[in-house]
Amino acid sequence: MKIFKKHKRSLNSYIILNMLIAFVLSLVAVVLGIVIGYVLMFKEFDKEYLAKHPEYADMGYFEQMDAKFSDEEYLSYEPSQASAMKMLVVLVGSVLIVSIGGTFLIFALFVSRIRRRLVRELNRFDTALGVLPQISGGNAETTPEIHSGIREFDTLCLRFNQISDRLKESEAERSKLEVQQRKMIADISHDLKTPITVIQGYSKAVRDNVADDETKEKYLDAICRKSEMVTELINTFHEYSKLDHPDFSFHMAEGDLCEYFREYLALKYHDLELAGFGLEFDLPEHPVIYAFDKQQLSRVFENLMSNSFRYNPPGTVLYSRLLETEDSIVFQLGDNGRGIPKALRSTIFDPFVVGTESRTNSRGSGLGLAICKRIIEAHQGTIALVDDPEGIRKTLYEIRFPKQQN
Repeated sequence: MKIFKKHKRSLNSYIILNMLIAFVLSLVAVVLGIVIGYVLMFKEFDKEYLAKHPEYADMGYFEQMDAKFSDEEYLSYEPSQASAMKMLVVLVGSVLIVSIGGTFLIFALFVSRIRRRLVRELNRFDTALGVLPQISGGNAETTPEIHSGIREFDTLCLRFNQISDRLKESEAERSKLEVQQRKMIADISHDLKTPITVIQGYSKAVRDNVADDETKEKYLDAICRKSEMVTELINTFHEYSKLDHPDFSFHMAEGDLCEYFREYLALKYHDLELAGFGLEFDLPEHPVIYAFDKQQLSRVFENLMSNSFRYNPPGTVLYSRLLETEDSIVFQLGDNGRGIPKALRSTIFDPFVVGTESRTNSRGSGLGLAICKRIIEAHQGTIALVDDPEGIRKTLYEIRFPKQQN
């Protein structure tokens, strides 16, 4: 619903303009009342004069007028006291009836006009407000948008349009979250069903003694590995869900990000070397101060590093860099391995998205990057999968923290 007004005036100016027009018209009514009063008064004067001079009765109107105004007696005639009083009453009555009555009628009409205008503006709000429940229910096809020709109402229209847009965005986000929730439940069921089915099948085989000792040993080993997988999935989901728990809080403390990241890489270097992975890093020599939770930020780095281990062969070189821009602190972590499929790049931070297009043979829960995103956002930062301008790193994550104001 769009109503466009080219020229907008304030409510005060609109009322003043209408009242000014009404005042001018009321002055016209007063003048008209005086004119009518004098006309009626002279009719009473002529009525008395003609009663004393019947010779004028047979003349036409214009002949009568010429004769009267050429008669000195007519011009100097003084009516009787009763007639003079009657003429005065006619004059005053005409002025009062026409002037006051006309003024009242004019102001009543203009007040009604202003009222209709205000009611029309309010009806726009009422119509638009009637659509809001449809928006909140997800049934509105379009967002109502209203405009007004009155400046004060147009400001309210702007606020209403902003609220309706936010409500529609919120409803779209709610619908999206519902879809994600249903998908999450389906993915959890899928991820737990396979290992539990294996555990059930092998445990029944061991219980019923349908396998020899060597086969039982294999079954027990499979049961142990699958139970560890289930435990890992449950623990990961617990870590993901507790980030939204109202009692969960981050323990922020100012520290040197550069020194913290250097110590983390030093601890990981030996494991990387044993696994056959290389490491390149570029860290500044000066301190980079920021308020962060050491344990949670370490979880971010661990998840990103684990992805490089999980989805790349030995010989892959991991890349880490910390730099500062004018308004940001930037971490870059990546590798020159296989990269991430294009089909997954836009949803890589959504829950239960894994590094393969099929979940059947995936080796992760799909929650690691979703956890990273929540932790980084809790630090007032952003995380994104970006393209390496040098074209060396097939996968490159960029974490940005805003520089804190002193």
